[in-house]
Amino acid sequence: MPEYLTEKNLGLILDEICPNNDFIHDKSVEGSKNKRRRPDYQSKERMLIIEFDGDSHYCKAQRIKSDVEKDNDYISLGYRIFRIPYFIQITSPVLKAMLDEDIEFKQRYPNGFIDPKAILPADYCELGIDLFKKDLERFEYHANEIIESLKKKITEKRDSELVVPLSLLEKIVYQKYQNDAQRNARVLL
Repeated sequence: MPEYLTEKNLGLILDEICPNNDFIHDKSVEGSKNKRRRPDYQSKERMLIIEFDGDSHYCKAQRIKSDVEKDNDYISLGYRIFRIPYFIQITSPVLKAMLDEDIEFKQRYPNGFIDPKAILPADYCELGIDLFKKDLERFEYHANEIIESLKKKITEKRDSELVVPLSLLEKIVYQKYQNDAQRNARVLL
């Protein structure tokens, strides 16, 4: 099993952390408008749908639009949706956000764009860039790790435009200064 998170590994982790695992993999949701749509993992008991979003969920506008439709369909049925981007790994804070439970979990792979073959934000479509910005906020507890991984990629590739579009480069720089200022403010208090 690769150390980094994949849709398949997510299922294995759910089996590991939820002893009475009631998550169903890749089956249509009863009552949904489109029976061909199948979430990665669903739990009727928890009224929770978990989706692992690979890089195509950031690079293809049609895929992003379809995800929004799919999520709205499931939300209308009473489900809560939790999407895990491919650059996020399972950690205790992620499990807290996903399952609303405090679960100790030893992180197995760093967050961010670590894999040499990882699709980078420079290759995202405009909707994917917006989604990535939202993910940085949603997973704010791992945002610095993600930003640091992008900075390493910029150093490796020696060309920031191959890693992030200018709109994100500005956010990354601003984010770093904002985090430094917040950290310094906490120290002063």
